[in-house]
This record gives sequence, structure tokens and C-alpha cells, in this order.
Amino acid sequence: MKPTSFIILLLATAQPTALLAQAASGKESVASDQAAAATNEVRIAVDLTRLINTMRGGIGASWHAIEEPIPYSDKPHPVFGNRSHGGSGWGAYPPAEDDAAWAQIDRHARWLGFDWNRVEFEQRIYEPERGQFSWDNPEMRILYRILDWCERNKADVFLQQMWGNVRWNTFPEWRDDPAGRVHSGPLSMDDFGEGLATLVEHLVKKKGYTCIRWLCINNEPNGNWSWWQGYPNHLLPLKPGLAAVRKALDARGLNLPLSGPDMTGGVPELDPGKLDFHELLGAYDFHSYNEDFDWRPKGQMARFDKTTRDWTAWAHERGKPLFMSEFGTMAYGWLAAHPGPGSYEAVLKDAELVVRRLNAGVDGFNRWSFLNRGDLDGQWQFIETWDRKTGKLLKDFTPHPNTYFALGVLSRFTAKHSAVLACNVTGGRIGEWPRVFATMLRSPKGNLTLAVVNDAPASQDVSIELRGLARNTRLHRYGVSETERDRADLKIEPQAAFPLARTSAAFRDRVAPMSVTIYSTYKLAHSDDGVTSDRKRE
Repeated sequence: MKPTSFIILLLATAQPTALLAQAASGKESVASDQAAAATNEVRIAVDLTRLINTMRGGIGASWHAIEEPIPYSDKPHPVFGNRSHGGSGWGAYPPAEDDAAWAQIDRHARWLGFDWNRVEFEQRIYEPERGQFSWDNPEMRILYRILDWCERNKADVFLQQMWGNVRWNTFPEWRDDPAGRVHSGPLSMDDFGEGLATLVEHLVKKKGYTCIRWLCINNEPNGNWSWWQGYPNHLLPLKPGLAAVRKALDARGLNLPLSGPDMTGGVPELDPGKLDFHELLGAYDFHSYNEDFDWRPKGQMARFDKTTRDWTAWAHERGKPLFMSEFGTMAYGWLAAHPGPGSYEAVLKDAELVVRRLNAGVDGFNRWSFLNRGDLDGQWQFIETWDRKTGKLLKDFTPHPNTYFALGVLSRFTAKHSAVLACNVTGGRIGEWPRVFATMLRSPKGNLTLAVVNDAPASQDVSIELRGLARNTRLHRYGVSETERDRADLKIEPQAAFPLARTSAAFRDRVAPMSVTIYSTYKLAHSDDGVTSDRKRE
């Protein structure tokens, strides 16, 4: 997954309890934060007639079909410094034949309402030798299980080849080096393109998957640690690979759009001239792990909000979506079995990122990752499938605290292809920083969901007005707050209801400290499925 070199940019050893005591300047106390917030009412004004963007994707997570172990060791590799050379993009899935285990996966994914999923594999699982394809092996059967779920639940798929990991198309000097094989870009781009297009043809034409909407040819082809390297260690240009895949797809009558550049490090400054392959792309996508709350010393969210708006405007003018195809947080620790990526602070920041980037025009979000061993580069998983002590699969799959619920309330109450409506937030500032963020979504069938994130350690009084409401309606409130951190037994039930008249669509409420609050026309009991495909308005 992520390069070790990023750790120097992050506060990987910070203690969450100490962090909560910091305010915008880093000098104020929690008590002064609370006093400031108490006199700073938040006003949220939604204009239901003003469209910001219609998402071309939705909200989901990474699902991978790679189970063969990829090298990982605390002993540095002579060329690549990563501890885990496939990041945490492998392991923790049960065999495809284990119906009881997959029934649990099915139930959790339906509860979470994942509707835009990044489905990942490596070339080794389908073309272990040049021109010799394998369509019925343990990992291909897992791939089918994942795609079957997406097809059945009407979730869109962002299909992702992570890396090659095949001896036959690796640079000769790395063929006998297991780590080098994973990091090596293709020796033959034409063979690479033919192989990947053959897989897509098999999935789309023979297997009949209509859920596959986008294709990305390689994970994170940037940096001196990437999975697109030439020997002895230099980054290969991406354009020849994209061109080879596009040519091979077109020859098979497959118009599946390609996405790129799939770079990590956050959304960069808009400089289209740095990319020479725009004509080959049908979508743009970026990864983000080095962001944190604005009020924290390393916070960069405001900067990336601006660069994201620049990129989405540029892409949308050309009829192309922009996706956050991986996001998470390393600022609270990661690597090995570190719990940092799933800490409450990290997950709250991730929820805030989704809310803010929806307003910036992003079309889809993929959080790393649905199933994850949690002992390779941190605990990123939504559900627990792997026993980190024994190194074996668990029998009972349970929610991973924080990640499952604080992010789940966003994916659970939103539908793919929703409209993002104008939402203006005033108040709720502490010092120079705003601490409350909101976005309003309208589903294709007219359901409304307002998401509010309060990253301050104090409750916030909010007044909410919906302008342009076409008919009387009722919003149901759901939420997760910091007081419920680290619990795997939460029940997300409606907490309150707010009837709204078409002529007077306003109400007041109070949102909890460090919380994600949802106001939605969807009325869901905890036992109900989340909103994967839209349903008729309540």
C-alpha cells in the first residue's frame, strides 16, 4: 500500500488523548475550546435548487482478491524500503467455497451500503505465464465472489490491477527477487496490455458483469518505491502502459474507460502539463493519506480542498469524473499492527474528508480497505476477519471499532450517483479554524441526506434551513460521537425526527463533540441494509 517514506511527513507517534487537548493554535485547552464553541452557533443553509455536482460514483472501500503472501519483513530490502512490499493489499479473505464466511461478508457490506468499490487483483492470478490464462483458481473464485456481490447489490466497480508479480514480464534482474517482481513494471507493454484486456473481456463478455465501470492499470505509479519501476529503480512512464491497454481493449470492442494517474500524496496542484496521457483517460483518480485536521500542526485539508476543486472543475469541463480511489489517515500511527488508521481521530478525519471533498466536486470515494489483515501496515479494516495473534482467519466476523460506524453512517445513508447540493456553513469556528462541515446529497429517487461533521471537542448548537423544499418531509437523525469510540457493539437507530413543512423548512439541534451526524429522509433500523442501490423516497 503506502510508501514508508511518507512517515517522515506524519505525526505517526502522536497520542490521541494529547491531541484532543490541542486547539487551533496548539495552546488552548479543551475548556477554552468548549467556551468558544458555546457562543458560536452554527448555521447550515442548504439550497436544494442549486446543484454542485452529480456523482459519477459513490462511497465504498477496497476489496482485493490477492491471497498468496507477498514479501514483508522488518529487514530492509536493498532497493525498496517498504516493510510490506504489497502493502496490506493481500490476505484476510476466506476461501470462495466458505459459504458461511461469505454470508457474513455479504451482511456487513450490505449494512455499510457500499455502492462504489475498488476491486483489486494482480496479474499473477489470471496470467501466471505469458499467454496462459487461469480462470478457475482460488483467487479468481474470490474475485468472482466480490464481483457477484457488487452485481447483485448494484454497486459500481472501479477495477484495479495493483501490480504484475509475474516472472515472465518482470525486468530480468528482478525475476528471482520476490520483492522486485512485485515492484517491477512490465518489461513488455504490449504483452501487459493484451493480458489485462483478456481478463476484462473474460469478466465483461463471458462472465457478464455489468457492474464494472472503470479500469485502472496499476496502483500508485509514482515515487521510487512504486509498483511501476524499471531496473535498477526508476519510475517508468505511464503513457505506454495506458496506450497498450487502450489498444487491446478497443480491439476487443470494450469501451471501458481508463482512470489515472492513481497517484498517492494527496491531490496535487493543478498542472495538466505534467501528465502526457490525458487523451487516454476517461477519469482521474488520486490517493490521500497525509492529510489531517486543519487545526493540527500537520493539517493540510484546506490546501487539498482547493487543489481538489481546481482538479474537479478541470476534469468536469472535459466530461470526466475525479475519484478519491484510496484514502485514509497515517497521522495517528500506522505500520505493522498499529491501531492508528482505525483510531477514532483518524476515522473522524476520514469522514470529514468525504464531506469536504463532496463539496469540492469529487465523484467517488474508496476507503482503504474493507477486509485487511491489520498486521502489515496498520489496522485499516472495516470488519475483523483475521486473528493478528495466531495469523489465521477468524470464524466470526465483527465490526472493527470506529471505522465501521463513523464511516459507515456516511456510506449507509448515501446512494451512488447522488446530486451534491449547495450547503453553506457559518459559525462553529475556534480561533482561525472552522470546526463544523456539512454536505447535502439528493439521491436519484429524491431522498435527502445531510451529513454534518463536528471535529471540535465541544457540542455545537446548529440551526438548519432547507431552501427550495418541494414538499413536506421528515428528516431522521443518526450519529456517532467520540463518547462511543472503540466500541464494536453500537446500534445505529433513528435518534430523533424533524418534520419540515415546505413553506418553513428549518429546525434546530445540537451535535455532539467529535461527531458524525446524519439527517436523512431514509428511516433505517439497525437491522436494515444500507442504501447501496437507491430506494423510493420515504
